[in-house]
Amino acid sequence: MSPAASNTGFRPILRLASFRYLWLSQLLALTAQNGIHFVQLVVIEQLTGRSVHIGLMVVAFSLPPVLLALVSGSIIDRVPKKWVISLSNLSRALLAFAYLPALKWMDGEALLVTIYLITFVASAIGVFNNPAVMAKLPLVVGEDRLIVANSLFNITIAASQIVGLILLAPVAVKVGGVGGAFLLMGTCYLLALVMDMRLPRDKVRQNAAHDSGLTWQRARQDLREGWRFSIDNRLIAIAMVQLTLVTTLIMIMAMMAPGLSARVLGLAPEDAVVVFAPAGLGMFLAMIFLGRWGTKMGQQWLQTGMLLLTAAGFAMLGFVSRDYSAMRIPIFDVYPERLVSLTAMVALIVLVVGFAVYGVITIAQTSIQKHTPASLRGRVFTVQFMVTNLVGMVPLLAAASVADWLGIPETLRWLAILCAAVAVASMAANRRVPV
Repeated sequence: MSPAASNTGFRPILRLASFRYLWLSQLLALTAQNGIHFVQLVVIEQLTGRSVHIGLMVVAFSLPPVLLALVSGSIIDRVPKKWVISLSNLSRALLAFAYLPALKWMDGEALLVTIYLITFVASAIGVFNNPAVMAKLPLVVGEDRLIVANSLFNITIAASQIVGLILLAPVAVKVGGVGGAFLLMGTCYLLALVMDMRLPRDKVRQNAAHDSGLTWQRARQDLREGWRFSIDNRLIAIAMVQLTLVTTLIMIMAMMAPGLSARVLGLAPEDAVVVFAPAGLGMFLAMIFLGRWGTKMGQQWLQTGMLLLTAAGFAMLGFVSRDYSAMRIPIFDVYPERLVSLTAMVALIVLVVGFAVYGVITIAQTSIQKHTPASLRGRVFTVQFMVTNLVGMVPLLAAASVADWLGIPETLRWLAILCAAVAVASMAANRRVPV
């Protein structure tokens, strides 16, 4: 078997114990994060019945990466990433448990504000966790296996959505109430911590010992280095634009899912699994597709095709829910006989969207990792997370307002136009970059 062939498929990656620990840690942590988000979305929809309040919660989740990007990348590149990942999961476990007294003693606006506050702090911790994980992954698997490793590693996205959003959180809410769901998610963070402690130790940069501490000036310089490298490398810049788009689309869909279920389809907010489940299945299918054929296809043009497929999916979702736009009455209240067929159609479309966005994320992350030196990965991924959250807040709030003002179907159509525009811009940019 040739060396190239030996690096394809999932078996070589799964044989690495350090990769398995990192993968399981993220699976557990993202399961907890997605489960908490599901419970939050349901509680806010029940309290307010408006997408704008859910949008504010997502803004609370998106703001910390913008505020903390100045220091997080420098810290990640200077301290062992194992301890960054471990301490962040421990801290988020404690925050999940903090919901229990909040639910017991608060209600209404006080509870709403508390949800925003805890979300903000948990996201601030995630600013250090997520780039540290992405920076450590190449150190664990090596650069020649990155696309396969990213494809399999990114199963955490699909699996955590399936387990957290569809299985654990809804069942936990029905069996143990909202408090029981938060208790379970905190336990998942603690199990992730157990996996983190088994990760191999990684060395601090050799020249870090000669640094005179992490000063404000040094942090600014490090962030500028990450920005400069990201902008000067066209492939990385294109990948960051695409990651920003699809991450924003995922946040918008998560924000609108309870409203789509309750206000458009006439179901309960917790029945948003109609949206989440097919998306998770689509991501799982994309993981298999990329693992087998991702290294054999032109990644730049495959990426553009995935973006166009995402745009088509959002356009179709807006089309099938068009009756709600005219009547402003949940579709199933007017046409109860359409329940099965329309639900199946929405599920199929969302499955395709999940497949496409997973492909965009995996290929873009691989491009950033392959074209960034190991000593800069922490700063470059911090820039990526900062850009994603800074740029994503405006369309997120705009989508929430449009969803409340013009309706969710109209919002979906505008998202399709935005995604198609980025796909066209990517095609034009790829023509000027050697393959």
